[in-house]
Amino acid sequence: MLTDLERQKALGLLNRSRQTLLDAVEGVTENQARWKPAADRWSILEYVEHLAVSDDGLIAVIKRSLATPARPETEDQRRERETKIKETPVPRGANRAPEMLQPGGRFASLQEAIAAFLAARERSVEYARSTQEDLRSHFTDHSVLGPLDGYQWLMGNARHAETHAAHIRELRTLAEFPEA
Repeated sequence: MLTDLERQKALGLLNRSRQTLLDAVEGVTENQARWKPAADRWSILEYVEHLAVSDDGLIAVIKRSLATPARPETEDQRRERETKIKETPVPRGANRAPEMLQPGGRFASLQEAIAAFLAARERSVEYARSTQEDLRSHFTDHSVLGPLDGYQWLMGNARHAETHAAHIRELRTLAEFPEA
């Protein structure tokens, strides 16, 4: 079971990253939302679509991990694993999301994609608020970081939105970005 501190940290980060994304897309027009700097890069709309789909996907990863046998670890083992995770660089590639999380034109507009993200994020917040499962003893491998426990996947979900909000802010600073 999550400690009170872990639960509060997860809820705080999930809520903060939701607002970070909303701030990143504030004032973006539909034309701007669809603009891509290159064929292999995502548009703002595609980033938001990806987040709308992946929020539920990451919670599903946690729930699937709970079906695996528990592997409790000592505080020292957890600290060592978390240090390794922090020290492992996550490569920034051109949109390397798994196929099911790739944008595919699921939403007709940026507002529709934002609404879907907000609904999914609310489900993530509710899960973090209410789960009584032992997230710390169940693991699923991350393709770069290795084994992550359920709590780390939950925190990663929140950080994921912050990362893509930064990508959106970066797009908005490019000289070629369309005028409103």
